[in-house]
Amino acid sequence: MNITKQRFIAINKYMILAAIVVYFIGVFTPVKYLQPGLIFVFGAGFFCMLHIKFFSSRLRHAAHVWLFPFITTIVWYPLSLQRNPDADYTLLYAVTLLLSAVPVCAFMFGSTDEKPGKKGRLPIVSARTVVQTGFFMGWAAVTAFVYIRGVGYYPDTRPDLMFWGLFHVSTAALFPFIIGRVLCSWMCPNATMQDALYKNMDFKRPLSGLTRAIDEQSHATSMNIAGTVDKTAPYLPFTLLLVWFVGFNMETIWDLTSLPWWPAIAFMMLLMICSVLFPWRKLCTHFCWLSGYRCLAAQNSLWRIRYNRSKCRDCKRCLAEEACPFYIDIRNQDNEMPATCCLCFSCMEACPFDDVITFKRDPAEKARLKAASAGASSG
Repeated sequence: MNITKQRFIAINKYMILAAIVVYFIGVFTPVKYLQPGLIFVFGAGFFCMLHIKFFSSRLRHAAHVWLFPFITTIVWYPLSLQRNPDADYTLLYAVTLLLSAVPVCAFMFGSTDEKPGKKGRLPIVSARTVVQTGFFMGWAAVTAFVYIRGVGYYPDTRPDLMFWGLFHVSTAALFPFIIGRVLCSWMCPNATMQDALYKNMDFKRPLSGLTRAIDEQSHATSMNIAGTVDKTAPYLPFTLLLVWFVGFNMETIWDLTSLPWWPAIAFMMLLMICSVLFPWRKLCTHFCWLSGYRCLAAQNSLWRIRYNRSKCRDCKRCLAEEACPFYIDIRNQDNEMPATCCLCFSCMEACPFDDVITFKRDPAEKARLKAASAGASSG
């Protein structure tokens, strides 16, 4: 069987969607059963979808990735997560095993005419896909444990508090000030769903377009926190701040209760559901309160991606802007990416020229900025 790029996407996509259905049945219904191999089904599916260009032309490699959840499901059969040890969960176990067996067989025995890309993945992008896949698996595993075994079964077991406590403290109180909005591309489970799954869904979105006033914010030119003090300060969408004021207060109040962290779980689930209604990353761009806070806190972050304007070739079609999940007008930036940048490095990877978007400012760019600063001072 010839497996084209689109067929490769379809196989991985439907396995992930089926795994989501099995996960919801096992975790959020009275069934209360989860085979640990299902978590690795998510990992294999998302990892392949985040590396489509690589794996669609190397089917055997993809088969080896999917072989891991297949073996895991078999080996961990006695270690399933379940509320009722006497119930018969053979059907759910068989479905979990089937979800990994289908891709293994398809990719192991299939053939493809796809050619490997001329430009390899940047190491930093490969590291990002590993981290975000791992975070999604961790989030799914902790959530499943809490709602199958932790709540009402072992009253003193609260792994969700440790997970979400560390998650919020690090990503809200520390990361934004040092490495900016990195949560939105490296750690957020919804971001993984968006980049790997929703981006590759070809159905017509119910909210395919936003009003002009809102959509213009995608270009990072709507609100300047610094006002007239610093004309080159980064901009960020105003709607993010509006949502932040409401979301911050609501989650803070709810999370002080003695219940499991329902708001954090419910909020993430709501984001994932609503993300199907909007085009890729539009919800993250305009309406995620966590994203809004991190934009605000990242105004003076230490780590920024540099845009060397003096090196830009002014291509008619900017591949870097097309790859940006937050729709940043890269060529209108002066010397670095704005606070809306999530440091996914997709722009750096997409740009065909190695010296335009970099980690460090180019010497020629330093000279340009120095000359511009001297001119402004003398004027």
